[in-house]
Amino acid sequence: MNIARPADDSGLSQTALEQKASAHFLAHRFKEASDIYKELLKHSDKVYWRQQLAQCYLQRALNFAVKGQFKEAVILWENYAELAEPPLANFDDYIIWLLSTKNIKKAQAAIALLSSEQLDEQYHDLAVSLGFLILTDQLDIAEQLPQDSAFIKHLRLIREALTACRENNPEQLDAVLKKLPFRSAFRDLRPLLKGLMAIPASIEQGRELLSKLPEKSPYRAAADALLAYTQEGKDFADSALYLEPLQRKIIAKAKGLGNKELELLDTLCQNNNRLTDKFKFDLAIRYRALFGDDSVKRFCQAMLLNYPAGRKDYLKHFGSANPFEEHRIKALLCEHNQMKDDAEPHWRQCIEALKNQGQQNDRKIALILRHMTGAVLPEDTVTLLVESLNYDPDDRDSFLKILKYYDEHAPDPTEYQRWLDVCLKQFPRDTDFLTFAIKASSQKKAFKKASQYAKVLLKIDPVNTLAKQSLVSSHLAHARKLIKTKKYHLVDKEIQSVGKLLADKKMRAKAELMRGFFELVAEDKQLGLQKIADALQKLNADPLAMHFQATVEAVLLDLPVATVTRQLPPIKDYLLPAQGLSSLIRLIKQYDEQGCDFKILIKALDKFKKLIKRSVEQQDYTEALLLEWTQVLVSLQHFELLRHCAKLALGRWHKPIWRYYKIYAGANGSPARVDMLDFYRLKDSLDDALRENDQRTAQLIRRFNAEIEQFLNPLNFIEDLFEQYEHDVQEDAIMHLFGHLPDSDIHKINSQLASIKEQKTPDQVLAICFSLCRKKISPKIEDFLVGDQLFVTCAALFYAAYELQMDIGITMDDIVAYFDESDLPKSSFPFF
Repeated sequence: MNIARPADDSGLSQTALEQKASAHFLAHRFKEASDIYKELLKHSDKVYWRQQLAQCYLQRALNFAVKGQFKEAVILWENYAELAEPPLANFDDYIIWLLSTKNIKKAQAAIALLSSEQLDEQYHDLAVSLGFLILTDQLDIAEQLPQDSAFIKHLRLIREALTACRENNPEQLDAVLKKLPFRSAFRDLRPLLKGLMAIPASIEQGRELLSKLPEKSPYRAAADALLAYTQEGKDFADSALYLEPLQRKIIAKAKGLGNKELELLDTLCQNNNRLTDKFKFDLAIRYRALFGDDSVKRFCQAMLLNYPAGRKDYLKHFGSANPFEEHRIKALLCEHNQMKDDAEPHWRQCIEALKNQGQQNDRKIALILRHMTGAVLPEDTVTLLVESLNYDPDDRDSFLKILKYYDEHAPDPTEYQRWLDVCLKQFPRDTDFLTFAIKASSQKKAFKKASQYAKVLLKIDPVNTLAKQSLVSSHLAHARKLIKTKKYHLVDKEIQSVGKLLADKKMRAKAELMRGFFELVAEDKQLGLQKIADALQKLNADPLAMHFQATVEAVLLDLPVATVTRQLPPIKDYLLPAQGLSSLIRLIKQYDEQGCDFKILIKALDKFKKLIKRSVEQQDYTEALLLEWTQVLVSLQHFELLRHCAKLALGRWHKPIWRYYKIYAGANGSPARVDMLDFYRLKDSLDDALRENDQRTAQLIRRFNAEIEQFLNPLNFIEDLFEQYEHDVQEDAIMHLFGHLPDSDIHKINSQLASIKEQKTPDQVLAICFSLCRKKISPKIEDFLVGDQLFVTCAALFYAAYELQMDIGITMDDIVAYFDESDLPKSSFPFF
C-alpha cells in the first residue's frame, strides 16, 4: 500500500522555501505555511517571516474557534501574541475564548488590560458578554474595568433599574432606562426589564416586548423563561422543554407547580428526542394522579391505535374495556394501517354495542355509518347513508349526498325521483333540493312543474339565476310548442309574460330569438331572419355557437336549417378557438338542462363534425377543456366525436382517464363490445389511477369493468382466474398448462398481450405459434385447433411469454397435444 509522504524541503533554498510558504499562505493552508516559516526562522530572524508566522497562528486560532475548539484557539492566539507587535488583533475574541473554556484567572488578567476606548467603542460583543456575566454574578471584575468608561456608568444605571424592578416601580424603571443609550452594552435589558414589569398585568404586551430580544443575545434565555411563564397547559410544557433545569424549576415554582409536576417536566425534557408511543403511554399511566383517571383512560384508549401492545397494561390499570371502545380502537387501527376493509366489521360491532345501550345512542350510530362511507365505493356509500337516516332522519347532508349520487351516476332514474320527492317533503324550502327539482323537471320536459319550483326558489332567493333561467326557458319552451302547433295568437302573449324576468341581457336575447322565429313563421320572414341573426350574435360571440344554436332551434321547430343560418357569419374554413369550444359546451349543457332530446343535439352537432374534428386536431386546447368536451360527448353518447377526441388526447397525455375514454368510445359505450385485451388495459389503467389518487377515473373504470366482466366470464384468466373457476373447462385447461406460473409472471404476460394486439393479427400470432412446434401438424388438426377459441387464448399466452423470452416450462407441442387429445367442449370466447 502506497502512503503519501510530505514533500522533503531540506534540499530547497531559502528563496524557494519562502515562495512555497507564501503559496501555502495564499491558499489558506496555514499549518503548512507555519511549519515552513518556523524552519526559515531557525536560520534567520527576519521580521517579515515572524509576522507571517504570527498571522498563521492567528488564522488557525480563528478557524479552531469557528469549530468550537476554544482551547486550541487560545493556545494558537497566545503563540500569535508572542510574535506580533501591538495592537494585538482579536484580543476581544481571545477573552471570550478564555471565558468559554472557564479559564477565569487568565480571562481576568486579560480583562484588566482593557482600555475605556476598547470597552466602549471597539469590543461591543465582548462588553455585552461581560455585562451579562457581571449581572449574573459569574464574574467579579467590575472593579478591574476602567471606572471612567461608559460601560461602568451604564452598569450603575442597570443596577438602579433592577432595584426599581424589585420594588415594582415602573415609573422609576422607565426613568432609568431612558438614560440608557441605544449603543449601550446593556441595551438588550431594556425590553427584558420592561417585559418583566408588564407581566402579569398585560401578558400580550409582555410577550411583545420579550420577543424583541435578538436570538444571539445572552439575555435571550431569560426572555424565553419569562415567555414560558406566560403560557398555560401544553404551550407551557412545550416552552419549558427548552429551558435550563434551574430556569425550569424557578418558572415552575413561580406558576405554583408541585414537585410531581416538575418531575414530569424534567422527565419530558430528558426524553424529548425519544417520545415514542410506548413512552407516552407509560408516562400517562405513571402520572395519572396529575391528569385524572378519566383523562388518562381516554388518552390511553386513543394511544392504542398506534400502540396496540399497550392493551395489556391498559386492561391492568383500567379493567376490561367495554365492547364499543374495544372495537372502535380496532377499527381505527385498521384504518390507520390502510386496511379499511378490515375496519368495517369492527364498526358494525360498535353499532351493535350502541344498539344494546338504547335509543340514546342513535346519533352516534348514524355518525359511525357516515364515517364508514369514506372507505367504500359510491354505491355502497349510498347504502350506508340510507341506513344512517334510520337513526338520524333529519340529517340534511346525508339526503343531499344521496341525491347527488343518483343525479351524477344515474343508476336508476325512478330511485332518483323517489329520493328527490323525499327530500322536497323533508326540506320543502331548501335551495339545493329545489335546484335539483327544477333540473329534473326540465329534463323530463315537465316545464310547468319546473316553473312552480322556480317560483318557490325565487321567493327564497330573489336573485337566483337558475330559477330565473328556468322560468324563462319554461315560457319559451311553451312558446315554441305554440309555434309548432300554429297557435300564433298565443305566442306573443307567452313571450311578453316573461318580461319581468328579463333583467339579464342573455335572457332578453333568448326572448328576442324566439320572437324572431315567431316573425319568421307567422308574420314577416325577412324581419324574422334579421331578428334571429341579431339575437344569436347577442347570445354568442363565437360563429359556430351561433350556427349550432340556430340549428337546434330550427330542428326543434321543424324548420329548414339552411334558411335560418343563411344570414349568419360563414364558418366553412373556421377553426374553433378555445373560447369557442367553451361556448359550444355551455350551449349543449343549457339545452340538456332544459330537457332537449339528445337526438336533436347530436343531429345539430353532426352538421359541424368535420369542423370540430379539424379544430381538435389543430388547436392547442388545454387538457381540462378537452376533458370537459369529452364529458359532454359522453352525456350525448356521440361516440364518433368521442373516439376522435380521446385518441388525440391520449397521444398528448398518457393518463388513465384518456385510456378509459378511448376504450369506452371504441366500444360505443357497450361493455359487450370490449375485447379481453382492452379489458385488461382498463385494469392496468385502474391501478395507475389509484396510484395517482385519481378517484374519479378509478370509479369510472371500476364500474365499466364490472359491466364488462359479465360478458367476459367464464374465461377470466388473469390474476384471480384460479380462485374463480375451480370446476369448469376453461380452468382445467389454463391450470394444466399455466397454473404453475407465479402471479408476477402471469401479470407480465398479460401486459405483453396488450402490445401484441397492436402489432399482429390473430392469424399472424397463430402462424408463428404453429411454426414453433417441433412436430408437424396436419391441416385437419390445425383447422380444428384454430376453431377452438380456448386454444387460441392459450396460444396467445404462450406467444406473449415467447416474446418476453420467459421460460414457462411448456412448449407449443404441449399445448397442441393437450387440445388435440382432450374431449373438451369448445369455447366461443374471442381472444381478439
